[in-house]
Amino acid sequence: MSSSAAGALRTPTTRARRAALAGGLAVVTAAGVVTTLAGVASAGTPPTGPGNIEVFPDRDMIAIEGYTAQAGQTATVTVRRGGQVVGTATGEVDNTGFREWNHDSASCFTDVTPDLQAGDEVSVSFSGSPLVDGMTVSSAQITEITASDPVEGNANSVTISGTYGPEVSLDRFAVEVVNPTMRDEGAIGERAIGWSPNEVPDEVPTGYTVSGTAANGEFSVTFADMSASDQQLVFEGQAVALSWMADATTVEQQLGLTLSEYGLASGGAPGCPPGPDGAKPPVSEYSTVWNADGTAATVTWAAATPVLGGDAVTGYSVTAVDQATQRQEGYRVGADATQVVLDGLTGGALYDIEVRSMVGTEMGAPFALAGTTSPPPPDGGTDTTPPVLTTDPVLDPATAVIAPNRTLTLSADEGTIYYTVDGSAVTTEEGGNVPSSTAVLYQQPIPITADNTAVAIAVIDAAGNATHASGLVSPAPVAEAVTPTGLAITSTSGAGPDPAAPQGRVSLGWNPVPDAVSYRVRVFLRTDATATTALTVTPMPEHDVIVTGTTADVTGLAKSADGQRYLFRVQSRTGTTTPYSTLSAPVNHRVVGDDIAIGLAQFRTGDEFRIDGSGTVPGATITVHRTNTAGTGPALNPIAGYPTGVVGPIEAPEAVGAWAITVDPAPATAPTEIWVKSSEGGVSGPFPVEVR
Repeated sequence: MSSSAAGALRTPTTRARRAALAGGLAVVTAAGVVTTLAGVASAGTPPTGPGNIEVFPDRDMIAIEGYTAQAGQTATVTVRRGGQVVGTATGEVDNTGFREWNHDSASCFTDVTPDLQAGDEVSVSFSGSPLVDGMTVSSAQITEITASDPVEGNANSVTISGTYGPEVSLDRFAVEVVNPTMRDEGAIGERAIGWSPNEVPDEVPTGYTVSGTAANGEFSVTFADMSASDQQLVFEGQAVALSWMADATTVEQQLGLTLSEYGLASGGAPGCPPGPDGAKPPVSEYSTVWNADGTAATVTWAAATPVLGGDAVTGYSVTAVDQATQRQEGYRVGADATQVVLDGLTGGALYDIEVRSMVGTEMGAPFALAGTTSPPPPDGGTDTTPPVLTTDPVLDPATAVIAPNRTLTLSADEGTIYYTVDGSAVTTEEGGNVPSSTAVLYQQPIPITADNTAVAIAVIDAAGNATHASGLVSPAPVAEAVTPTGLAITSTSGAGPDPAAPQGRVSLGWNPVPDAVSYRVRVFLRTDATATTALTVTPMPEHDVIVTGTTADVTGLAKSADGQRYLFRVQSRTGTTTPYSTLSAPVNHRVVGDDIAIGLAQFRTGDEFRIDGSGTVPGATITVHRTNTAGTGPALNPIAGYPTGVVGPIEAPEAVGAWAITVDPAPATAPTEIWVKSSEGGVSGPFPVEVR
């Protein structure tokens, strides 16, 4: 029997604020030993340090640290999803290079707290520095924590399970539990314990054992062999899944770090704006054009866009408020409306116009007045000067112009700009000064996506002067697809024990191509030449992959036979009807049959040398090797006199089998480090030898 995080064990009433922030984040090695992280950043590509961005998606919190060079400057954090800004925040960097947002009321996001999600791009810029850093939020998360029913003795366990996406590298992934009480009470003696699938342990943990597995997007970590009281402390600790985009090259630093904390609530911290589901109805801009006798006003507004994840606008309230009597006249219209004519008003009276969006029965704040105010004419005269309109690109009445950036940008020295792109009139009369019902209030560059887009523009100032322009605009041609560069293998896994269902994986990455809408990874099987046969390269279209980003996983690969390896090349495409580019330079990989790992290399002087670990293919033979003379991998031949090991049956939930090798008696001297090789092709190392 076992209990979940809401089961028989006493459930926690409080959680640690974070794993550790001052002086670095606490991350643990495979043996449960804590190491300290510093910081970094970069959207889509990892930063280079020493600054770091750390994202806590479960409570929508962001922290930066290590930016001592930017101390005292104002940092601006921007969160984007699919290119759309979903959250911004500002704050001064302290003298240690640290700042955090959505921890308390002194460090809030602006207007709305974004619901941080996997794939969000987070960037940070500084008021006194050209530096812009960023990162992408990882998908790794904990989904369940269970515990065995407490018993006497050291036979109790806690298991943490979760999932991760293809962007997560298991070389940059860890699971930890933080509870300061573990350091002061019980046998564990550490405030944080944890596990990482490919981390070399520095020492054997005390008070518990740890094992785990991560494969096919799922992970499971078990802390076992604990007393009931230590089990309770682990169960009550803050469980965190950590994944980062890169490791620093000169110091131990996890760059672009996501910390997914189990069981914490999202949304705004106390005193901060709520999340998207609690956001106020959105605001926008409006403009007003009055008729000659002041009895009617044409009110036009730009549609209000809710924050991403927020409730949709259901309508608008448009009212004219008599400044003298406070009498209101107006309408409520549907969500698709962008213009209303307020009529029946009193000529000569002064009115305030208010436009507000509505979400259900809740009404938002008044919209801001769009455009710029005309300067008063001298000596009380009448303003008859029309506004000056500027377009980029410049419109040509006789022929279509090309928009190099595929947008049309408008500006005016005064007044409000309106436009249409559907061929309809922009004002109610030709050359007039009242916007038509199809006129759109200009707020940002107009996307130009089709050839010969008919654009009509009018700028109307407060005195009723209007300037018109029109023309045809076409987008710049899509760039020709070019051959991608920088193709590289980022990680791999073995084929596994079942030849009928191979699990071999090769993960790839490459540089982006301008205007690319998709990429195709081509897979080939290369067979080396022999004395009687020529070298062959055979396409394997069943393994080809088409993606929209610059990374891809090729899966389901069988173990490479002797003299064979897989070749990978990538092509780009810049339009759905255009051909793919030529193939990139190839990279190749020989898929081995299994994945193996070393868990222990303990040399007891005068006694024995114990080595153990795990593998994914039962029956595979394990041999022990020294490091080769170049220091780049295992020596060709096993260490003379060392016995071999055999991978045992697959054990749940780790989905690996155990192997063990004992050299008894121990040799006269111990190697500094060792490698192991499998008869199925797997290699693991170097692994430091612990001498006792």
